[in-house]
Amino acid sequence: MRYFTGESSEEEKEELRRWLESADAHRKQFIRERIRFDASVIVDEKELLEKPSGRKRRVFRNSLKAASIAFLLIGCSYFYSTYRINRLGQSMQNAYVPPGSRTALTLAEGSTVWLNSNTTMKYPGIFSSERVVELNGEGFFDVAKDAGKPFIINTGKYRLEVLGTSFNIETYRERPDFEAALFTGKIKLYKEEENSDTVYLNAGETATLVGDKLVISATNFNKYRWKEGIIVLEDESFEEIMLLFEKYFDLQIIIRTDEVKKLGYWGKFRVVDGIDHALRVLQNDFHFTYKREEHSNVIYIY
Repeated sequence: MRYFTGESSEEEKEELRRWLESADAHRKQFIRERIRFDASVIVDEKELLEKPSGRKRRVFRNSLKAASIAFLLIGCSYFYSTYRINRLGQSMQNAYVPPGSRTALTLAEGSTVWLNSNTTMKYPGIFSSERVVELNGEGFFDVAKDAGKPFIINTGKYRLEVLGTSFNIETYRERPDFEAALFTGKIKLYKEEENSDTVYLNAGETATLVGDKLVISATNFNKYRWKEGIIVLEDESFEEIMLLFEKYFDLQIIIRTDEVKKLGYWGKFRVVDGIDHALRVLQNDFHFTYKREEHSNVIYIY
């Protein structure tokens, strides 16, 4: 009622907006209440109960005309609002994170998503009957609970389905890798084709694609500190480290020496420090030199 009379605060308006976007039933209820309110302003119920005569009869007829016009306008507004909501729900938004960056965004239904370097996500402006997004890259999801609407991520390799939970998923389409690590709750993994195997993960479990099968292991939570802009290495080989650097810094690294390929390394790097800083730090433990070709964005390791 305060909203209809123009007395609501900005905080109340924002809370109402979130409530309206959370369910179709809420929007319908809002429209019904708006119709009731507008009708009560135009036509006084007490006056309608009185027997109209003379001047009151003319006022009564004028009120009915005004009410009819109001209902027509409200009806048009309802259909336009419904059309606009449907169009907005159908329009897909695109979020792209360039190399060396990361970003966080909040979806219309309340879920929070962190996107890693070189990642693209497509999602609707407003979720309607289902919550479905498309991911190419790596993201950490903290999904808002909604028992009636499971949250589904399409990746081109597997579908991931949840109700309300937090997890990390890495699935770059140009690479064969796929990995989903569950922090809280429970998730379901399956392929789009019929009769595909379904894998369920519990908190603290990670599913990694090895060949054509998902292998379950314990989650190493340090691997997912990329949200803080930190690359954590725990006994990673030099080759594996270079693959990570290619991912975070959007360049190609060609190793032309076999002496360093299998050596392991423990440590941490900040993405913001850049590739040259990371390579200079590694030179303290590995004997190699490197050359960077700026025009081709390729680094050669010797």
